Amino acid sequence: MVMTVTGNSIAVFSHREDRACHQPDTMDSREFIPFGLSHWVAMALTAAAVAGFVTLNRSQKISGRTKRRLNLGLAWALILAVTADPVLTWLRYRGDGAEHAWGLIIDNSLPLYLCDVVALVLAAALITRRQRLAEIGYLWGMGGTVQGLLTPTLYFDWGTTEYYAFFIQHGGVPVAAAALVWGLGLRPQPGAFLRAVFLSWGYMAVVMLLNVVIERNYGFLNGKPEVHTMMDYMGPEPWYLVTLNLVAFAFYAVLLLPFRREWRALAVLDGREEDADCIA
Repeated sequence: MVMTVTGNSIAVFSHREDRACHQPDTMDSREFIPFGLSHWVAMALTAAAVAGFVTLNRSQKISGRTKRRLNLGLAWALILAVTADPVLTWLRYRGDGAEHAWGLIIDNSLPLYLCDVVALVLAAALITRRQRLAEIGYLWGMGGTVQGLLTPTLYFDWGTTEYYAFFIQHGGVPVAAAALVWGLGLRPQPGAFLRAVFLSWGYMAVVMLLNVVIERNYGFLNGKPEVHTMMDYMGPEPWYLVTLNLVAFAFYAVLLLPFRREWRALAVLDGREEDADCIA
């Protein structure tokens, strides 16, 4: 996994900066203001949804069928939010010419950012209820996409479809992660840290290769951004990626702390005292 920079802020996951870079149509939108009213409303609704979905999935009074339908609704909302981005970019900028609109899609709207990947992973976890998908979705989502929710790189405010698509995705990720881990009980298992490390490196390798093929720099994995960012203090290219990985892995470790006591107890019950000492 890698942290990426958008604007002058660092996020463990790269999140989109396309609509922060291109001026919107003034007739149907206004500039999004971080920590303005629309931002606080989105964050408050996300927090309420987290509590609601955890409570829903833990409740003994709500039928399994109802839980299943609502979880599937959340899954499809995540999928639609991810797939909406290139479509919305095309619809907004096609008036400037098809070549220009397509260029913007290639530049910024392909689902290659890790925030896109984790949204799709969590959607699959909600549909299949597979523990491994929930595990990596929890670590990637809580470790990175939440930062995208708190420090969004978004130009369009409410009144535009882009605003809702952005916050359905970036708000839906922590909702799905919490519902899976704390609601459905698909908790991270021993070995989660190493699995997350190797999967993160796999993601980096694939995207770096695709960046070479399409001559882009998704996630700033193939070079630092041209503007001044905190990456400038993390070492020269390509060594800044080492620093970014170390910080990201520290987030993994912190996110797994609540489960280590549980893992140790299970190891003791299974008679694996030596494993319990290693886990602790």
